[in-house]
Amino acid sequence: MQDFRLFYNQNIYPELLHLEQRRRRLVRLLLLSALMLAAVVAIEILIDIFLVTLLLLIPVAIWMAYLGFRIQVFYQEFKPRIVGLLLDFIDNSVNFSFKQYDPKGFIQPEDFLESKIFTHADEYRGEDLIEGMVRETPFQLSELRVKEFSDVRNRLDYVFRGIFLIADFQRADMHGGVLLLPDAYRKYLSRSEKAFHLIGGRRVKDNLLPEFEAFFDTYATKDVRIQDVISKELQHAILMFRLRFQKVNREKEIYCSIIGDKIYLALTQDKDLLEPSLWGSNVRFEVVNELYEDLKILLDVVLAVDVMN
Repeated sequence: MQDFRLFYNQNIYPELLHLEQRRRRLVRLLLLSALMLAAVVAIEILIDIFLVTLLLLIPVAIWMAYLGFRIQVFYQEFKPRIVGLLLDFIDNSVNFSFKQYDPKGFIQPEDFLESKIFTHADEYRGEDLIEGMVRETPFQLSELRVKEFSDVRNRLDYVFRGIFLIADFQRADMHGGVLLLPDAYRKYLSRSEKAFHLIGGRRVKDNLLPEFEAFFDTYATKDVRIQDVISKELQHAILMFRLRFQKVNREKEIYCSIIGDKIYLALTQDKDLLEPSLWGSNVRFEVVNELYEDLKILLDVVLAVDVMN
């Protein structure tokens, strides 16, 4: 934590200040433009000549389009700059390395559904694709916003909003699958439970830590030895997530599955991370630190899998 705070002060904070200066200039420009637009409207009302009004609308429309472009550029550039610095810090660890960061890329829907954690994706959007290695284990992750159509409410409801990770399980002898669902969300995941039952999955409780079994419903197919797949280190790594966010009363949850040679982790978010504000300051350590800790938790879970294998 102290190392990250030092890195933040030396590298991320100066970049945030630079972006903050751009934000303030943009806000001043918007306020000045609003005053100019009010003056143009007043002139049009006083003159009340259609041709003059039409001629004035042309530069106004061009100026409004320019302002919209400036705002779009601000939003598009903010997050990639900060995430890039964040990855530079994590990359300094001997256990983690990053190959690629694509702000517009994301994990594809077929890979998301292959996890067996979720069964529907009627609306699917994503961003911030990150690819790298946890020691010898390749992984990719991205932010996703997935919705499904609700027959009861006759609208699209969120299935998942957060960070989704896929990593190689690196066990050639692994067959079948394991599904870990938060017990508190069981009623929302009945489709997932039923779908896993159809491929032979059954509820298991043996060889699990009591505190882990209290928070997670664990399902496995008959050809899986649960003690060889869900180690105590992996259970502890997942429980650390719950402990951290229980302390600060945040509504966040983690899902996990191991299907064949892949491990899937889904970390929900109760708010958008590193989405900049145009009307308020974005220079806040807490916001950057939250994304860092979320990424670190997911990578630590993958590290526990890599050590186990």
